[in-house]
Amino acid sequence: MKAKSLFQERLLFVILLILAIGFLIPIFIVLMNSFKGRFFISTAPFDFPTAQTFAGIKNYIAGVEKIGFFKAFGYSLFITVFSVGAIVIFTSMTAWCITRVKSKLSSVLYYLLVFSMIVPFQMVMFTMSKMANILHLDNPVGIIVLYLGFGAGMSVFIFSGFVKSIPHEIEEAATIDGCNPIQTFFLI
Repeated sequence: MKAKSLFQERLLFVILLILAIGFLIPIFIVLMNSFKGRFFISTAPFDFPTAQTFAGIKNYIAGVEKIGFFKAFGYSLFITVFSVGAIVIFTSMTAWCITRVKSKLSSVLYYLLVFSMIVPFQMVMFTMSKMANILHLDNPVGIIVLYLGFGAGMSVFIFSGFVKSIPHEIEEAATIDGCNPIQTFFLI
């Protein structure tokens, strides 16, 4: 029984090792060719770089300059930081309000936000990009607004679960101590 199990484990390991090598070989070939000159890539794609074919990091420098890597990185960093910040601030306040204020409107709003998680991005992508162009949201600040819209459903769902776990007594004590609702939200 143990010999059969050991054989199966080794066979599985060999199969997975072969698959891993099969997936890594193309990546290695691309990496190896990235250090060759432009004309040598097509003539000898599977050969290691030699003294004649070696281009150093000139290809990487040319790529960074050609695509404007640092400008794109700056835009990406700006959009990521501010969209995550907006999502955290706005959706946490929305979830707190939805969870603590019991009304039909808050229930409907909660279910609409949760329903938005079900709709796949591919379904609304064309319409969203068209509306973003019409409303002039095709800039970094506009993209933050779009990300807020797409991240709201999941974030409100998660924050609502968290807010439900906070006892009401803590908020009541904060109110007795003189906190207004905004102070209660940010301090508690």
